[in-house]
Amino acid sequence: MSGEVALTLAASGHSCADPRHLGLAAGAPMRFPAGWALIEHPVQGAILFDCGYGPDARAAMRAGLRWVYQRVIHACCPPHADAAHLLRQRGLDADDVRLLVVSHFHPDHIGGLGEFRNARFVAHAQAWRRIQQAGWFELLHAQIWKELLPADFAERLQLLDDEGRRPLEGDLAGLGEGWDLFGDGSLHALSLPGHARGQLGLALRTQRGERAVLAADAFWRREQLDRPQPLPWLTQQVAMDDPRAYLDTLRRLARFRDTHHGAWVIPSHCADTLAQWRQRYPHAVLDATE
Repeated sequence: MSGEVALTLAASGHSCADPRHLGLAAGAPMRFPAGWALIEHPVQGAILFDCGYGPDARAAMRAGLRWVYQRVIHACCPPHADAAHLLRQRGLDADDVRLLVVSHFHPDHIGGLGEFRNARFVAHAQAWRRIQQAGWFELLHAQIWKELLPADFAERLQLLDDEGRRPLEGDLAGLGEGWDLFGDGSLHALSLPGHARGQLGLALRTQRGERAVLAADAFWRREQLDRPQPLPWLTQQVAMDDPRAYLDTLRRLARFRDTHHGAWVIPSHCADTLAQWRQRYPHAVLDATE
């Protein structure tokens, strides 16, 4: 079948949070891997969807308000788990990555951008516009750390805007509109508003013929997809750009999963989803080893 790609999941660092912050039952703090994905395209080569934490995020969290972020969510990103390090398990160098899709600009998704010197970047125009126009306090509240962006980021950036968005077809029709990144149907970028301004996801079909949707932070745990409901008030204030859009996005993804047997909907931070993928495809996970 044409348009199929190889999908490998990975995580570079992790954080922890109280399950009640997600509207789940009280319990021990949950561990949230800083997930990303390697997509190997038969023509375009190695593509990344995000890159987790990395050396620049690690440096930023050593002082000032970034240190507070690290302490509050217990963020950890050891060097042996950096995306550039993990890619060597596939025989890939960071310079081999020619395209990196940025789901949104939070540090656990862009902390390793500086290592990918040859990559072009793709992001939503709304997300980039906010970075350019927002003041320091708005950026702080939005958890956007501009120092994580390479100096030449803007020169290497391709923006997705509303003019280029088209209705999705076939089994993706229920997800609304998106962008066909290469014009071959292999990778469709999706708008997943709610958590962050201009958040993107990716829809693809693997070499095994399975449909997969990389959902970024549209939700954090698969339990949320089972019972779509509003987040607690405090979480909405701290971690939401648009709470109503978050719920709409969550319901849209839940409908897609429920009406497409065998499809994977993969959030960036769900340890259980990563474990399920690892159990089924042990060779399609990049593991951090000392």
